Amino acid sequence: MSEKRGEVEKLINDYNTAGVLEVNIKGHWYRTTSRYFRSFNGERRITAPNKTIRGDVWSPEMITETYYGPLYRFNTNNIINFTNNGKTAL
Repeated sequence: MSEKRGEVEKLINDYNTAGVLEVNIKGHWYRTTSRYFRSFNGERRITAPNKTIRGDVWSPEMITETYYGPLYRFNTNNIINFTNNGKTAL
C-alpha cells in the first residue's frame, strides 16, 4: 500500500535499529521510531545491550552511545547538513 503514496525507496538505516532510539528535545530524552530518529536534527543516542545471552534477560549490561551518523531528509535517503536545531528535517 505504501507504493500508492510514492514510497517506493527502501530507507537506509546504518545503525542498530534493535536498540532503544532516543532524541533530545529541550533537555528531555524521548524514545522514537527509526524513521524519525534518522531525520532528527539534534542530539541522538542509542541504548543497546553489550552482549546477549539466550534465556538470560537480566544480566546484559546496557550501553548508551551518542549517534553521530548522517542526517537524512524525512522519508528519503537524501543526506542533508546537520544544524542541531532540534527538529525533524522535513
